[in-house]
Amino acid sequence: MTDIPTGGVRTVHMEVGIFGFDYDQMIGNEDFMQVFSHEEIGVTVVNTYIRFLYDKLMRPNGLDVSFGFLAPATVNLGLILSRPDTVTEYVLRILMDNKDAEKLFFIPFNTGGHWLLLAINPSREIVYYLDSLGNDWTTYPDMKVLIDTVLQAFRAQRDIQTSRRGANSITWIKVACPQQRNQIDYGYFMLRFMRDTLALGRLKIPTDYFDEFKCAFYTKDQVDEIKEEWCQFMIKLNVCS
Repeated sequence: MTDIPTGGVRTVHMEVGIFGFDYDQMIGNEDFMQVFSHEEIGVTVVNTYIRFLYDKLMRPNGLDVSFGFLAPATVNLGLILSRPDTVTEYVLRILMDNKDAEKLFFIPFNTGGHWLLLAINPSREIVYYLDSLGNDWTTYPDMKVLIDTVLQAFRAQRDIQTSRRGANSITWIKVACPQQRNQIDYGYFMLRFMRDTLALGRLKIPTDYFDEFKCAFYTKDQVDEIKEEWCQFMIKLNVCS
């Protein structure tokens, strides 16, 4: 990998259509070793795999009009606790930029030591919660409060009239998704949840998960498939050539 093992870095371009802003993602040896050594993956691996999903599943199939991503470096528990206004403004801007289309937005959410997936349909005020550890949203009350606040602001800015009873109509759905059997795979499971959803192109995630991908847990081969896709994509982008 040329000079990457000795401290060299490369960049992966993240165009505005992915997270709503344009930037170059830095990637280095630590990120490669997370995948090669099957360690817990960080935000760089997550972001660059999202670039893979965007390039290979979303745009070629016209799914970018139905699905979107929110940046995990901006929407995470640490920033919600320290800079909630920044998170709220970012999420609300992305939702308002897409207010005229029904879309499902993926939020790869990092709690500080764990990855889970939120999939939000703002038009229908539905939040799907997918956690490979089996927790529910009550484990992270600050996360739920912020997402509810954003959806209420989104409703207000769209000037949607609701009854007093309907004002609290935001629906959170815990999805019975595949469960991890170790303390490492949560990042890969979260990526696989997004991959499965995009592969089917459906805006609704069943409470008991998709029949096509329903299982108690992902096998080693299914996890390795995510790693292989990421590695091959890095090669194609000349990141490690």
